[in-house]
Amino acid sequence: MPRPVAVVGAAGFLGRALVEALRRSAREVSTYTRSVPFLGPDGAAAPGLVSARTVFWLATQINPQIAEQQPQKVAEDRAAFDAFLHAVRGLPAPPAVVLLSSGGTVYDPDTAPPYAETAPTRPLSAYGSAKLALESSLAAAALPRSVTLRVSNAYGPGQPVASGQGVIAHWLRAARRGEDIRLFGDPHTTRDYLFVDDIVAAMVAVDDCGGPLPPVLNVGSGHPTTLRKLAETVLTVVEDPALRLVVEPRRSFDVPRTWLDVSLADSVLDWRPSTPLVDGIAAAWSEVRRHGDPTA
Repeated sequence: MPRPVAVVGAAGFLGRALVEALRRSAREVSTYTRSVPFLGPDGAAAPGLVSARTVFWLATQINPQIAEQQPQKVAEDRAAFDAFLHAVRGLPAPPAVVLLSSGGTVYDPDTAPPYAETAPTRPLSAYGSAKLALESSLAAAALPRSVTLRVSNAYGPGQPVASGQGVIAHWLRAARRGEDIRLFGDPHTTRDYLFVDDIVAAMVAVDDCGGPLPPVLNVGSGHPTTLRKLAETVLTVVEDPALRLVVEPRRSFDVPRTWLDVSLADSVLDWRPSTPLVDGIAAAWSEVRRHGDPTA
């Protein structure tokens, strides 16, 4: 019987979706959250980590805004990950570690996108620097078959409305309340938006992969979408003629243009995004209309 897997950060937006997908595929999954710690009081790995073949690290306290305003949370994230790596490195059969990083904030903005994994990194934000630091910790741990997934802007049903992150979730909440759609910065700013199910499929594909893995893989839509196009798509899906689009000043931590080259993930994992933007937004809108908007 194959060894089980574990998810650290199982209560978050992506964590919940990943756990559901892993269990649907008949994997045995151990889950860790703030209330179920992954280390014991003595710093030893929890039993589910000891037996795991793969551990997905999705745990974080930060988003771009929090990273700028609360550096202590950045330090706490780094300390937690380093403690985890220290614990699992000493196991008789260490697991592979899959770290979720940021494809939108770690690359050098002076380099023209789309960004391949070999593109220079030069984060301008505290958030991007924090993610790159975690990547460095994983690389230094030298755990077999471990990989960093640099994920683009995630969205989909169940995404919480968190300050400083998740523009689609914010806009759908505003639409449900009949409020203005507020666009921050240049409407021609480009981003790479990826539906939650496609991100989860990439993570599952990593666990399924029988061949060698590169240290870093991009996971994104592979296509640029301007903020104006994104807003227009939301307005099309919502179908409320009373909604207005209001343009606000740019925020200091926003990168002007970014999207990812995902050809390596296609080659290595036989993975490619499959959810068109309009369909993904429609699924998220349907969830908001049925159940309201989750909060962080």
